[in-house]
Amino acid sequence: MKAIAMKSIVGAALSAFMLAGTNMVHAATYNFNFPSYTSNVVSSVGSLSAIDIGYFWSVSRGDQVSETFSGSGLFGTTSLELELNVTQNVLSQGASVDWDVLVNGVDVGDWSWTSTSGTGLTYLSYTFAAISGEFNSLALVVKNEVPGGLGSIALGVNTEASVSNSVVPEPDTLGFLLAGLAVVSLVQRKRA
Repeated sequence: MKAIAMKSIVGAALSAFMLAGTNMVHAATYNFNFPSYTSNVVSSVGSLSAIDIGYFWSVSRGDQVSETFSGSGLFGTTSLELELNVTQNVLSQGASVDWDVLVNGVDVGDWSWTSTSGTGLTYLSYTFAAISGEFNSLALVVKNEVPGGLGSIALGVNTEASVSNSVVPEPDTLGFLLAGLAVVSLVQRKRA
């Protein structure tokens, strides 16, 4: 009798694990262009031409480029790959523009462009703890002040970006798993 009870407990536990596995968020990637023509730009000029935006140099003015995305379908973002094109760099020797990188309003890293960085493409990669909810925004926010007359940079539009997630359980999955294990534990305790 005890062997049958143990088999049904083990069977119930395996069923709970299998049920929990069906509600896993699968690893996925969302690709997009950033910055794009629809990005929100705060800078000294804004749109410089059909291909670039700028000039970025002031934290006090709130210089940034940001964009919101609806319906990405990507939950639990854990990484960002970003290609940026610095189209103009007129920073004086020793000057830099330093940035915070925000995903869904969460600071996931920094990047900096200096007078010696020149112009051209740069590739940025960030890995971070899962951000709850659906991916919905990306922002680059200037976090320093380049003194007046010491220059600025401009960014090209429509460069590539992507965000990804790892395989993580949805919150309700963990709840079901814990509830199932609690029931199995209670059944075993009553039989013992």
